[in-house]
Amino acid sequence: MDPRLSETETAFRDLVRREASSIGVAADDIDQGVTTAASAIGRLATANILGICAPETHGGGGAGPVELALASEEVGAVSASVGVVAVGHMVSSFLLDILGTPTQRQKWLPAAVEGQTLLALVLDCGGSLLESPSCGVSGKKEADRLYLDGRARAVTGSTLADFLIVPVKVGDTLLLAVVDADRNGVTVGIEAGQLGLNGAGQAPVEFSGVQVPSGSTLSTGNVVETMKMADDLFRIGHAGLCVGIGRAALEASTAHVSGVNDELCREQSVQWMLADMATETEAARLLTWYAASRTSPGEMREAAPMARLLAADAAVRGSRSAVQIFGPAGNERGSGIERLYRDAKAMEIYHGAVEVQRLAVAGELLPRLAKDISPWQ
Repeated sequence: MDPRLSETETAFRDLVRREASSIGVAADDIDQGVTTAASAIGRLATANILGICAPETHGGGGAGPVELALASEEVGAVSASVGVVAVGHMVSSFLLDILGTPTQRQKWLPAAVEGQTLLALVLDCGGSLLESPSCGVSGKKEADRLYLDGRARAVTGSTLADFLIVPVKVGDTLLLAVVDADRNGVTVGIEAGQLGLNGAGQAPVEFSGVQVPSGSTLSTGNVVETMKMADDLFRIGHAGLCVGIGRAALEASTAHVSGVNDELCREQSVQWMLADMATETEAARLLTWYAASRTSPGEMREAAPMARLLAADAAVRGSRSAVQIFGPAGNERGSGIERLYRDAKAMEIYHGAVEVQRLAVAGELLPRLAKDISPWQ
């Protein structure tokens, strides 16, 4: 048992680790397009891992950001593609819980917790390293109906999702609409081949005059502040995924060096790479746990981008070192090692690149000078 975790947290981490081990068998098939992350997501739902951010009253775990970080690391260590879909689903469940009415929560949360339906949050990550994920959809109200128009260029899980959670700007007001992915006017594109995070169902989503029925709009709380909280949860979840990638790279490299020959094991340059990988991965893990344990939204907003930044950088450096340690074998498609490197690089620019995280950290340090990068104003 890790003394930094409670017995409950340790038991939960071990549960996710056991379930994640079975997902790892399909990780290369997911990456190569033989299958998608959908079946693996079902295994997480069966173990009630998908529902950790949902309330117990609707079948969820009633847990918080620490459990999100723990789950993300374990899933990220075997398949970051599955991890990004799971994190998006869990944060979407959080939004349903906070902003939904009792009727709305009862309508959508139990099925989401049980994995009967998959949720995806529709955000436009823009075309610049300096753009935060934001709302790319506008809405127009007519009587008791809301009509959506707009496009998000790359939505994780969109080709797999049953329901899309869509931030919508209606004039100066921000709303969240729950839209059936098969609804008329919704066009989900095709997942294109990517450097990393393949199989995560990432594709553009377009809305053309999509009618949202009365009762499918979430707006019972402070939507702007809730979306800022969702941003921080995403950062913590994605930091956990990066820690998982770094851990997998370290474990594979250590086993390889130990099992090859004394010459490689005694090589100082290799020892130093392993030492750096271990140190940076542990530092990223601790900062992620610290950010997840903050009870004040302000404290979490300060620590979450730091964790996301450090974890992404550590994952890229660690997985790159792993490829180097394995040599030509680490460069072979299907080895699993080069997939870690590609997924780490994708995480470095995914859903708010490390440059955005640096801006967020600077914004907390220099509030009078730095520009507020949050799109949720």
